[in-house]
Amino acid sequence: MKKVLILTADAGFGHRSAANAIVEALQNQNFLDVEVKVQNLLNDPKTPALLRNSQYDYDKLIRDSPKLYEFGYESSDKPFPSQLAQIGLSALLFKSFSNEIDDYRPDIIVNTYPLYHSPAQTWYLINEASWTSDEIAKFIPQSAISKYSFQGKHIPFITIITDFASVHLLWMSLLPDAYCVATELMREQVIRNGLSPEKVFCTGIPVKPIFSSETRSKAELRNYFDLNPEKTTILAIGSKRVTNLFENLMAINHSGFELQLIMVAGGDEKLFNTMKNTKWNFPVKIFNFTQELPEMMLASDFVVTKAGGLVTSEALAAGLPMILIDVLPGQEEGNANFVQNNGAGIVVSDPIKTMETITLWLRNNQIRLKTAAENARRIGRPDSSSQIVRIIEDQLNV
Repeated sequence: MKKVLILTADAGFGHRSAANAIVEALQNQNFLDVEVKVQNLLNDPKTPALLRNSQYDYDKLIRDSPKLYEFGYESSDKPFPSQLAQIGLSALLFKSFSNEIDDYRPDIIVNTYPLYHSPAQTWYLINEASWTSDEIAKFIPQSAISKYSFQGKHIPFITIITDFASVHLLWMSLLPDAYCVATELMREQVIRNGLSPEKVFCTGIPVKPIFSSETRSKAELRNYFDLNPEKTTILAIGSKRVTNLFENLMAINHSGFELQLIMVAGGDEKLFNTMKNTKWNFPVKIFNFTQELPEMMLASDFVVTKAGGLVTSEALAAGLPMILIDVLPGQEEGNANFVQNNGAGIVVSDPIKTMETITLWLRNNQIRLKTAAENARRIGRPDSSSQIVRIIEDQLNV
């Protein structure tokens, strides 16, 4: 039995969800005899508290200080600051990474979080040293490497980038045997940063296999959620990082449209309680957390949410047009541009723009909404996790 180690973190939902989607896809493949472990190295007791706490302060920083986050993201996305960050991250996370390899002894590593490249690079340089000095110098200053020697069989390393278009330099490394990216545009960016084209695969961001395996129709799924199978259905997804969802919902509530609404607060208790205590003018279903978000997406006609990598990849996999009410500077701007440029959704600045968009989508037998749905299906990747499993299988057979 082969051991698969999947590295992730809990800074937002996307990295963990990508890891879980790969696990589920691996478990669905009967021909693969594997044991899978998902590990968050930031939770390791040997990881300094500064990094352990950073993932839980992530939402608070984004909501309370978005300009500070934008400044930090853009400042670190340059060669010299990125190299300094890599040296620091290697020092802070090397022991956690090394101990995990020694304890679990994986046959392959799948990484969904950019901060782990640095300690991984150092570990591989010490233990395998399969790169030339010129290759090493592209990503790690020579002065940072004291020694390296081959100590055993190569462990394949696969990286999964969890955004659509904006690739931070911390994602860049010569280490991976395979890169899985969301779009052809991102594939070109990664190759321009020095990666071999034969190692970069356009798979899409991993989503749960149900997006490609669900056989129930939209009407049947609406019946499952006790909704009218014929009525236009909006899905609204919030979280602690979405600051203006309720204002948009209030505009929809007083629009006079013939609608029904599924609302997911995404762990924001204040939003969840406000949703429950509001008088709604059409049928609603209200959830805080749910394990059935894919089914809700497949039951809906469009979604109102933020431009996160996870929710964007899932919505497109479901052929679901998007009204993006919140876009995080930096990484999410690329996601939003990808959706808009492909005609699969729109970024709005306020509830009035939301209402204008819905009005246009519902006119003339919903022809614009149908076109947006076709565009979402065209660029969606419902089988992304299965493609990544095939790459894992190929690497295990090398």
